[in-house]
Amino acid sequence: MKGKKLMNMINVVLILFALISLIACEAQSHTADMRITLEKEVSRTYAPNDVNLTITNYQITCTGPDNQQHDYNTSRNTFVLEGLPVGQWNITAEGRNAEGLSLVRGTTTFDLNPTNTNATVVLNELIGTGDISLTYTWDSSLIKSPRLVVTVKGTDNSVNKTSEPTPASGSAVLTLSQQPAGSYTVNAALYDGTVLVAGAVDAVRVIGSKTTTGTISLNLDEAPSVAGHLTLENKVGTPVDCIISGISNGEVVTAQREMTLSLDTQSINIDDVNVEWYLDGSLISSTSSATIKPAPGKHRLDIIAKTKMLGSTGSTQINFEAAVLGAPGQPILAGEISNGAIKIGGRTNVDFLPDGKVLVVSDTTKTASICSIIRNTLVLDNSVQLSKAIKKVKVLNTGNIVTMISDTDNSAIRWTYDKNAAQIINPINCLGNMYYNSATPKFEEIYDIIPPSSYNTNYFSVIGYGDNATYMSMRHLTNSVTEPNKSNNFVASGKFLGYNSGVKYSLVASDYDGERIASIDPTTGKAAASIVTNGTFKTKYFQDPQLVGASAIAIMNNPSTSAIRFVAAVGDKFVVCKGDSTNGVSVLATINRTAEGSGLNTCYMFTSKNGKYLYALNSGNTSISTYKLLADDIEYVAKTELSFSPQRAVIANSGAYMFITGNNASSILMMKIKTTETN
Repeated sequence: MKGKKLMNMINVVLILFALISLIACEAQSHTADMRITLEKEVSRTYAPNDVNLTITNYQITCTGPDNQQHDYNTSRNTFVLEGLPVGQWNITAEGRNAEGLSLVRGTTTFDLNPTNTNATVVLNELIGTGDISLTYTWDSSLIKSPRLVVTVKGTDNSVNKTSEPTPASGSAVLTLSQQPAGSYTVNAALYDGTVLVAGAVDAVRVIGSKTTTGTISLNLDEAPSVAGHLTLENKVGTPVDCIISGISNGEVVTAQREMTLSLDTQSINIDDVNVEWYLDGSLISSTSSATIKPAPGKHRLDIIAKTKMLGSTGSTQINFEAAVLGAPGQPILAGEISNGAIKIGGRTNVDFLPDGKVLVVSDTTKTASICSIIRNTLVLDNSVQLSKAIKKVKVLNTGNIVTMISDTDNSAIRWTYDKNAAQIINPINCLGNMYYNSATPKFEEIYDIIPPSSYNTNYFSVIGYGDNATYMSMRHLTNSVTEPNKSNNFVASGKFLGYNSGVKYSLVASDYDGERIASIDPTTGKAAASIVTNGTFKTKYFQDPQLVGASAIAIMNNPSTSAIRFVAAVGDKFVVCKGDSTNGVSVLATINRTAEGSGLNTCYMFTSKNGKYLYALNSGNTSISTYKLLADDIEYVAKTELSFSPQRAVIANSGAYMFITGNNASSILMMKIKTTETN
């Protein structure tokens, strides 16, 4: 009996213990300990100088069932909140720096229960609004009509603004107020008129209640403060230095040569990185690599890289130069000017004006365009409509005289160049009549215009065929109405020379001073050389079968004022002639051009202004050949391939620029030339 009672008491105790345990368990199921982990996504990019971007503490607000609210402040990114009621909790956290400035914010909704206790809050929202004030500078002496266009884009494309700060004395300031905190890409493009001359792209960080300032130089002669160094953050927030390969800051590369650049992101998966490459402010690639083919000149390369980490945007800059690294004297393509505002087509003639501008004349559109050289292109300053189709143009060395010849009516036109208005004005037309005493021959065809020499100062010469002879008239055009000095005639000033009767000296060349003139009749091989000696203009004649079939002619450099040397292109060889006004002129040597190939069909030749180089335009293989002129020889330098069959070319006084035109070509080739003898 006693044993039975004891068992009953034990059972009651067990039941009570079970009930107590059940109640306790039931009570515990309504509370749990919540572990909160804070993951920060912060930036180490360009930001206000007076802001510490290091997060030192977190402010957390937890709102749970029945609107219970708990506020906590901690310096740890992982901590445990004990005894919280189970259910749905809304957690908001802010990361602050040591000065108490809130930098980032994150929120999450979390269902707390005994088996789900780990809440993670990602701080992925930047806080507040701030201002941007960026100053852009450039060399005002190089930019005639500056125009700055700046585009600001947010990383999520929520912000996309374009503005044009007002330029003043080589600088302009971009000011933007109340921009949402975050990372931005700021793209600046500097124009001279309508031509892009420089560009810059930078990553900019905006911090709440702060102003991001900076000075960005668009002068490519200045070295960047930080070049080629780009830092991003990986998934654990560790800074990673990314490496740019293929080019380095300050490097000189070969112009017009294709090169590939790449970004090594090292420990960051390239799939987690968005990369943008900008050349002179223009986007060229959005992958981990970029291919460029830079034109001659100085350039700025910008790289913007972003990871999926909020604010982890980096930018870097590399300045480099694309140089004409061909042989000294060799023309290398710098740019191609297409038909548009500047009319190009048919026979297009180009020449340099005395102030460095360029005159472009098209016979199909009958227009004369006055252009400025800006970077590696031409920009239209003014245009003049012509009444005739023009086959040849020459700017005379008097400084403001432009002459043109037309085969429409075998006439010549004299213009005056007004550099202040960038315009050619006061045209005087000559219908081809020449007066010398009682003789009045008329040009049936004008071959060339010769610049004034020391003998006929202020006058230019015209060489053409008429009345069964080739004539050279060292005359000028006048607007006098007194016979025979009518405006449609050449006046009787200067000398009037008749070459051999019945000979068409259709190939004509002169030196840049008008002191020596060489002419060839390619049908008969007859040649004439005119030389100014002691104020007297003398002409010597000779004939050589080696000159038959000549297609181009050029005056070579001259060792003395009493001598003349010229070269003719005949087939795939050069025929060099030499002589003086006393002993006459003859063939000196024949040079085969085997290094250039065959079927060259040289259509035009000329020399550099300093007399060091000879250039031959080859329509047969669409190229230009460069030769170095020696005492009595020609040394081959190089051949440059062209994109169309050439017709004419002109070279600047400095020898650094050359323009090449083609028959019926819709563009002009702008060439740069290395003028130094060393690499």
